[in-house]
Amino acid sequence: MTAFFAAEPEEAAALREALGAEEALQAPVPLHRGRGVLVAETGVGKVAAAMAVAHVLTRFAPEASFFLGVAGALDPSLKALDLLLAEQAVQWDVDLTPFGRLPGETALGVRFFPSDPALLARVEEAAGRLGLPHRLGVVATGDRFLADPKEAQGLRERFGAQAVEMEGAAALMVAFRFRHPMALVRAVTDGAGEGAALDFQAFLREASRRLGLLARALVY
Repeated sequence: MTAFFAAEPEEAAALREALGAEEALQAPVPLHRGRGVLVAETGVGKVAAAMAVAHVLTRFAPEASFFLGVAGALDPSLKALDLLLAEQAVQWDVDLTPFGRLPGETALGVRFFPSDPALLARVEEAAGRLGLPHRLGVVATGDRFLADPKEAQGLRERFGAQAVEMEGAAALMVAFRFRHPMALVRAVTDGAGEGAALDFQAFLREASRRLGLLARALVY
């Protein structure tokens, strides 16, 4: 069984429709099952994502997982609806620097949590087959919607990140602790600067539709 995670209701609905996941299951988050797949709507933020991923991995033990959703671009070369395939993700708002840690470095001693390379290769192949513009990169995750151009530039410089969102690094951290293969994929909806909230809403539906197509190509 393959598990798919998404934070926003629109994202999760697109995944359920594309994957035929219609059977609602009892769970602490909206969770639906289809033929060989699970789709979980985690809710927004790092804690919500971590809780949902831990629940699904513990209860269902899927063979592999994908966390799909939208993000704001930090790299100006990324255009709306481009896919960023996250080789790794960092929690940009974790700060243990008074204890000698680097910015974003967790108490585990890990700063960047990786996507599974084999799963990421599957995503890259599927995106190419569908003709969806995509590239590999780094995602920065934090518990705040970023809408300040100076902050966005600072994240790009500090972490080498191409996109910013609110769940991915937390989900990959759980997968890392569970030794579970997971890949993180983001579709760009905004530029993480002024007007980010408006751009986010404008592109959310189409980005979710494309992620649904990608999810279907990954399993069927």
